[in-house]
Amino acid sequence: MTVNVDQVVAAYMKLRDQKAAIRKEADDKIDEIETKLDKLEKWIKVKADADGVTSFKTPHGTAFLTTTDFANVEDWDATLNFIKTNDAFDMLERRVSKTAVRAYIELNKSVPAGVNYGTRLDVNVRKPAKKA
Repeated sequence: MTVNVDQVVAAYMKLRDQKAAIRKEADDKIDEIETKLDKLEKWIKVKADADGVTSFKTPHGTAFLTTTDFANVEDWDATLNFIKTNDAFDMLERRVSKTAVRAYIELNKSVPAGVNYGTRLDVNVRKPAKKA
């Protein structure tokens, strides 16, 4: 039996569609569970506040409140200006933009010092365009 490219692409598309359907079904079920969990978490927060406690120990487990910090940038220009003005470069993450590095390499024909850069070749398969 000889296999041709069309058969391989058809098999690939079928498997990818099956995977997408399974993932969608799982995501929908997870969304339902997360909605229920959110409601239970809110109830626990309200109860803890009403009781003036930060944890509940039960035979089924312990529920406790924790404080989590987060930071995101609302205005990059203002943030970068603040960082420069206050010499607060420790506020930045330690990574480089692959887009900027690629542009630098194209312009200068070399990789910036201290940066590892590479590419890989991936195979992608797409559905055919629907005919009008």
